[in-house]
Amino acid sequence: MNELQNPEMIMPSLDRKELLALVAKYNAGAEFQDNFLYYPEHNLRVKLEFGQMKQVKNYFHVQLLFILQHPWFDEDFIESCAGIGTSPDKALKSGVANFCGKNILELVLKALKLNSTEMITANIMNELHEFFVPEYRPVQHGGKNSKSTDLWEIIKHKIPEYLGTKRCYWIKLTSAKFQETTTCEVSINNIKYQDLTDLLYQEALKNPEFRVDNQFLLLIQKEETYTPCPFEKQDVGELAFMALDKMTAITDKTTQQKIFHEIKTLCPDSSIATELIAFLPEIVAQAVLNFRDNDSLIPVINYGKPEFKFKKSQVRSYGYMQDTVEQYLRKMQPSKEELLNIVKISSKFEVLTRALGENVPIQELRMSELVYFVDKDYHIW
Repeated sequence: MNELQNPEMIMPSLDRKELLALVAKYNAGAEFQDNFLYYPEHNLRVKLEFGQMKQVKNYFHVQLLFILQHPWFDEDFIESCAGIGTSPDKALKSGVANFCGKNILELVLKALKLNSTEMITANIMNELHEFFVPEYRPVQHGGKNSKSTDLWEIIKHKIPEYLGTKRCYWIKLTSAKFQETTTCEVSINNIKYQDLTDLLYQEALKNPEFRVDNQFLLLIQKEETYTPCPFEKQDVGELAFMALDKMTAITDKTTQQKIFHEIKTLCPDSSIATELIAFLPEIVAQAVLNFRDNDSLIPVINYGKPEFKFKKSQVRSYGYMQDTVEQYLRKMQPSKEELLNIVKISSKFEVLTRALGENVPIQELRMSELVYFVDKDYHIW
């Protein structure tokens, strides 16, 4: 097999601007600014980056990353699209057609107009946050005889439990069935949530036919219920990177208390400090051992009875920390001993150790909600 994985060896003739021009043909109203498309009516930027490119036999395979940026987005929306062709340029055009065929850009542009009459409300510590539900939410369907399924209708009754204080949440829904294989996924801001995914899975099992359904929604919070966050993703990422570095040195209760005190001292916000200490060991444990985790978080105020229950997607720092853990593991490549120093302070460590000792497959474990202790001034952003 002839396989080349170095993008420089493939040498496509089309550049970013030419490929974005193809995108602009599908979705009118854009103008070029530097190397990105700008939709002035919506204040939206569309950028393009090249991912992996390789040649396998007589075909070229490419990965294109379409990056959507808007002042309302806490983080960039990134959609990865594959392309294949008998030449590098044909593969690139195939990737662009794949992106445009998903109608994602059209969906975002229409959602940003805020002209929907359907609303959905989330309750965060007794504060109500209202979101526009886009009226335009088509299903991308494949299947010879089957009919498309409105995946949103299956999960929408549960979605308020997953919405937090961010201005925008993008939800991707996938349900596919081929012979005896069923594959489903629900992700919110690019993070998969298993309990929601299970709802699609149970529905998919009822339909014996081959089919593939994909749906995308952008939920936008009303200006009247939105409160700007005092920190950005980068701020949390830098603090999390610092905290992870310190946690690798925890060897006993004494060093744990000392390092936790240092983390609290270095954090400008006590709520973020609490979340760093509570969340990072759990995220590292899940990333390293790849068990099925629970979607829920329970903050307990001053060791009293639990008053609130959240999904991870509702606590914005949790997703920020997940991204940081992934970057930390990739860049720093901590040793097994350093990873164990972090994992062993996870609340799930004892359960995991017992399961491994009894030869219980990690994939079969179902973890309980994460309970963490906070003070009366704790605030969810």
